Amino acid sequence: MMKNTMQRTFTEVGKKDGYTKEEIDNAINKTEWESFRHDNLPFCQGEALKTVVKECNVPLSKISRMSLYGVIKRTHGFYALDVKYKNGQAQLYIADNGCSCCVVASDFIEN
Repeated sequence: MMKNTMQRTFTEVGKKDGYTKEEIDNAINKTEWESFRHDNLPFCQGEALKTVVKECNVPLSKISRMSLYGVIKRTHGFYALDVKYKNGQAQLYIADNGCSCCVVASDFIEN
């Protein structure tokens, strides 16, 4: 039986916005997951997640967990979504500089 392996991808957008692989990995290692919810989200985090869900076509029904309170570059928000697809599970990692947000990395574990 083959063991499922995780594949991490760093985005070019994250690189262009000045986020290094080391900074991203450090923020990911500190990610604290909670169950996904639609209501009572902090405004900035909710808007960032809404943007990523829309731009990346993430079905809300497939999101199982989220992380809202991480930090990258000491002052930027760092959020995450855990999405379960038929062919595997993805984690999307999002950096928010206060004016814009972008997906800086993703993990994918194939079924």
